[in-house]
Amino acid sequence: MASIKEILLKEVKKISDPLNITVVELNAKRGPNGLNIIVIIDKEEGVTLNDCEKISRLFNDRLEILEPIEEENYNLQVSSPGIHRIFKNKNEYNLFKSKDVKVMLKEPFDDIYKSAILEGKLRGLEDDIVTIEVDGETISIHLDSISKTKLN
Repeated sequence: MASIKEILLKEVKKISDPLNITVVELNAKRGPNGLNIIVIIDKEEGVTLNDCEKISRLFNDRLEILEPIEEENYNLQVSSPGIHRIFKNKNEYNLFKSKDVKVMLKEPFDDIYKSAILEGKLRGLEDDIVTIEVDGETISIHLDSISKTKLN
């Protein structure tokens, strides 16, 4: 049987996919006041308040008829990833392709880039190699060498 999180993710994607909005993250946790659902969305040209309101309204309508939570109180929050979102999984390296990022390395990159922080345009992830464009130069970094990446 699918978990409540899997069910909710499937349902919100039925709403977001036709609108060209990507669900970056969905969390669902039961608390003392019912189920707390947090949906993080993104789209290529950036998320607006209207996008959040639309997904929230449409998803609320679906939640009212979903059997797993129809008898349960819930709180729904829909938001954008934020301008300084820290990546939580490797899928985000392709999800946020072409965005400006700050990559914190476990140790300095090399003699040229003596800093352990690289800032540039994310080009993606393939075979655990992150590619970032820094000052017009393409740099490839193994995922294991990265301590943290965030939108910049």
